[in-house]
Amino acid sequence: MKTWRLPIVALLGLVLTSGCSGLSSGPRTTPQMVMPKSISPALIPAAPMAKTGILPASVMNVRPQSVVQGLNWTQIPGTAARAAAAPDGSLWVLSDQPSGADKYIWHYVSGTWTNISGLASRLSVAPNGTLYVINSGGGTYSYSGGTWTALGGGASDVTVGYDSSVYVLSNGNAAGSDQAIWHYTTSWSQVPGAGTSIAASWDTTSYVLSNGTVSAGGLYILNSIGNIYHENTDNSFVQLPGNASAVAPTTFGGVFALGFPTNASGNALYYYNLSTPGWSAQAGSGVSVSAGSTQLYIIGAGGGIYSSPFRVASGTITEIPLGSANAVPQDIAAGPDGNLWFTEYGGDDQIGKMTPGGMLTEYSLPASAAGPYGIAKGPDGNMWFTQTNFNTPETGKITPSGTATLYVIPSPLTGSAQPAGIAAGADGNMWITEVGNPNIIAKVTPSGSFTQYPLPAGSGDISNSSGDIALGSDGNIWFTGYFSNKIGKVTPSGTFTAYVVPTSNAIPGSIAAGPGGNLWFTETSGNKIGKISTSGSFTEYSIPTANAQPGGITAGPDGNIWFTEYVADKIGKVTPSGTFTEYPIPTSNSYPTGIAAGPDGNLWFTESQSNKIGKIIP
Repeated sequence: MKTWRLPIVALLGLVLTSGCSGLSSGPRTTPQMVMPKSISPALIPAAPMAKTGILPASVMNVRPQSVVQGLNWTQIPGTAARAAAAPDGSLWVLSDQPSGADKYIWHYVSGTWTNISGLASRLSVAPNGTLYVINSGGGTYSYSGGTWTALGGGASDVTVGYDSSVYVLSNGNAAGSDQAIWHYTTSWSQVPGAGTSIAASWDTTSYVLSNGTVSAGGLYILNSIGNIYHENTDNSFVQLPGNASAVAPTTFGGVFALGFPTNASGNALYYYNLSTPGWSAQAGSGVSVSAGSTQLYIIGAGGGIYSSPFRVASGTITEIPLGSANAVPQDIAAGPDGNLWFTEYGGDDQIGKMTPGGMLTEYSLPASAAGPYGIAKGPDGNMWFTQTNFNTPETGKITPSGTATLYVIPSPLTGSAQPAGIAAGADGNMWITEVGNPNIIAKVTPSGSFTQYPLPAGSGDISNSSGDIALGSDGNIWFTGYFSNKIGKVTPSGTFTAYVVPTSNAIPGSIAAGPGGNLWFTETSGNKIGKISTSGSFTEYSIPTANAQPGGITAGPDGNIWFTEYVADKIGKVTPSGTFTEYPIPTSNSYPTGIAAGPDGNLWFTESQSNKIGKIIP
């Protein structure tokens, strides 16, 4: 029976506080969420966005002493009234200046503050990094590329969902009372419920509580008496126990909250674990809270900005279902746009894109497409992929916006070949393996021009089915010969060298560059992870689980090698010295295939038979 490693969340810090109100946990009531009459934000002119001069970064070069004085918390220079963590690890804040409801807007990236023109009273950040704000006049704006775009008026709070759609609260009722909720995709629509504060969830997992299911995504709502509700995407509601003045959902099964009622001296910090339901007090307090993928941010009563990392247990797995029941996801790779891209080998013949927050987009390919298989980031800012189409072997590229172009691979010298593995070379071209008769390594320019190199036969025979391919630290292209039981190397000019894998009939499958300048590969039948130096020296490590049938492989951000175990339904990790750890996938018979390091510091993998994309914390 497969087991799920539940997230363990810990704040790495201790904060001494005073004057903090607690989390009330009075009697539970059946969720009753009204849907008040309200005017669409589209019908209300957006209050003009202020045009302010750009302030120097030195304005934020202060560290106010406040009641939040952490031993392990990190105080960020500057002062603020509200904070919003961005998916890329940066931080947006509203300053505590000037006086009045609207504040200066600042962006903190890699230790540097940058001010942008404008004033706002509330803010939120989308999965793609776009900033959304509301000003005190009720105008809702998005900010991208230095430009403000008005979405509507009459709003009092804003948050952005995992699918990049926008939720706002209206301002049609008296300040402090419950306001209607509006949802914006391409147009505005009112959704059930009302509140004084909202926060979208980017958690891709559902959790069963005693009074209902908190489904993936959705929206947390606080009303005027501090009740905490989760509105699922089907508009059903689940109430959490207690009351809060602010909430900050995480992506790993929990919600941080500040106590109720609002206290100008700061509210105590709490954490609700959705996996094992219940509240726990945390060391900290503040007047505003925001959770990123790895950090929790608190604004203290004196305006000080504090961050503390939280830790999710290594090996925690999250699974995200795909839209198609017959997607059969195969290979996966990180793209230049900060998202994960993957091939769907099933009948729909699509390329999928997933944000680190779990937002899925699927792109249909041109009519001649069939069986998209390998995928890799190209030097031209596009994703390149192969297609196992016997009738018309093709490789293709797809732009970050989803426009695909296919290139027919020229007929080989004899017979036919299927394109399979693909990788970017050091020469600015894409390199692919063509499996068939004869076996070929080909390179294709960004404009679609091919050069083919047939694999040599004879004493250096590596011609019996090439497989995966990767760029080595030596600038050469390395590939697996899974029936020849060899690892091959080809120079940018087409000169081949073959190295025999020590284990007989190992069937080397996937290959990736790893620590120490070595190439690491999976041995599908040998049930081992292999390592080969650029000079051709081998080391092999046996996988603990018998007949695991390792598939995809990649170097992790933690300095280890991560791989999929196709038959064992596990994700494996091996250190450079050969120590293994294996993590069972929650879904049985998922058959994990490809794996890649994501831009969020996690490992992402495909589940070819359960039609899911998985994420594992290193």
